[in-house]
Amino acid sequence: MASTATQSYKDISVIARKRRDTNIAAYFQPPKVDEASLPNNLTEHALNSGYYTSEERTILESEAEEILQNVASKKWTALEVAKAFCKASAYAQELTNCVTEVLYPEAYQRAQYLDDYLAKNGKTVGPLHGLPISLKDCFVTPPHPSSIGMSPYANEPTDSETVLVTMLRDLGAVFYVKTNVPTAMMMAESINHVWGETRNALHKGLTPGGSSGGEGALIALKASPLGVGTDIGGSIRIPAAFGFQYGLKPSYGRYPSWGGKTGITGQEFILAVNGPMSRSLKSLEIYSEALLSEQSAPWNRDHKCLPIPWRKNVIQPPGRKLRLGLVGNNDGLVHCHPPVERALNVTKEKLEAAGHTVIPWAPKNHDVIAKNLVAAFFDLGGSAIVDMVKPHDEPIFPSMKGYEMAAQAKEIGVTQMRQMVVKRNELQKQYLDYWMTGAPDGQPLDGIIMAVAPHAAPRLGGTQPDLYVGYTGVWNLLDFCACTFPVLFADRSLDKARDSKTFKQLSDIDGRIQADYDAEFYHGAPVSLQCVGKRLEEEKVLEMTAAIAQALKA
Repeated sequence: MASTATQSYKDISVIARKRRDTNIAAYFQPPKVDEASLPNNLTEHALNSGYYTSEERTILESEAEEILQNVASKKWTALEVAKAFCKASAYAQELTNCVTEVLYPEAYQRAQYLDDYLAKNGKTVGPLHGLPISLKDCFVTPPHPSSIGMSPYANEPTDSETVLVTMLRDLGAVFYVKTNVPTAMMMAESINHVWGETRNALHKGLTPGGSSGGEGALIALKASPLGVGTDIGGSIRIPAAFGFQYGLKPSYGRYPSWGGKTGITGQEFILAVNGPMSRSLKSLEIYSEALLSEQSAPWNRDHKCLPIPWRKNVIQPPGRKLRLGLVGNNDGLVHCHPPVERALNVTKEKLEAAGHTVIPWAPKNHDVIAKNLVAAFFDLGGSAIVDMVKPHDEPIFPSMKGYEMAAQAKEIGVTQMRQMVVKRNELQKQYLDYWMTGAPDGQPLDGIIMAVAPHAAPRLGGTQPDLYVGYTGVWNLLDFCACTFPVLFADRSLDKARDSKTFKQLSDIDGRIQADYDAEFYHGAPVSLQCVGKRLEEEKVLEMTAAIAQALKA
């Protein structure tokens, strides 16, 4: 049922949660969670719980490439694969609260169709035949609602499918769940007043990040081999990093985006993009190659999608050593926590040992870019978000108070909007010039490596007083592409807190974020970094990330 203007967000939430829980219970009864006995690592707990058969566990621990091969060769059926991931998603919901909409009936029906097609025709329907793909809540799958964590949308049926969803289904994908996000997808932790808070599968005291946090938690729990998220300020990279995964933020226009739900309708000053997330880098390549092929041709379905088919072996000659800028332990405004700094140092050492050139890279204008990004979000999103939730008495979270203040202020005018565009364009051109000539030898970089966030992953609620997305958001304003990669886990014996007597903070928020670090509490937190490429260099970014991953394994 569609929510009415008189319905309280609390009543709306009850209806939405009941729908989800009933739809799960019709298929699965996962073990009830005993909080007192749960370890920090929920992923290991789930895999060793006895909930899965050995066959199911084998399927869940397989990456996309193996799943596709086994379904195509008829070693596994698409239906048994779909059932395994549906079953896992039910337990993931119990453990982390990561699921919003449940698509099990469609998943079973679609998987059976794929099995019948393969049996009858002796070939697959496409390159993603039988691959379960989880979707962030903003991708529209009629008739299911796309609440994006907002009460007015939570029980409202949809009727027009997102282009990407249609295309992935045509390629053979099986959709089975949609996943939780923060309110309007505008926070770095996944909490809202409709579905509640999602927690990190690898450390239950930490957030999985946002806004694609439900995806991050589900994938980390091995309840999804591949998910699709969106990114406007770090919303793919933050959850991918906090879930020890690879997550690709492309440049705008590379992947089809038409028909998705957005938190700030009509806002195109900072362009939202979508991209894949997975524990496997190869899965991102398989997804991109299938979706952006000449045959798939998304540019014929989405008028803003650029006609650039996926390219292979773009780094020439093959195997050549890379020139990588490395942003150190701060971005000019905020320092990272000790385990993140260790990850940067380890990555530098491993890359140099593998023969790559690593150049210390000053974060020139990163603080200015970050401030312009956040100001734009507030100015352009204030009334768009607040006016939607206010009729339902939905409270505003502390880290979103800037939207509330902007909604109460006079709306920005045409002149201010033009000035914002001029400033953004200047920052974009200046950074491209810096990239091409800013190294000591005046030669351009291949890529930049830097942290994804100040924290390995913040504690639950940790970003509410101090939300900081400068490490990721800078690349959104510049429209550069980037991919996360896992490095290490925080270690209480190696990652001691900084000495408060000698530490010099760069800003008030820097001081508060550093004061939050507790080596004991953060022990075991996943630490990932990001590799950045210039605009529309998605293939190169994945190839560079593969080279970095290879160096880290050595």
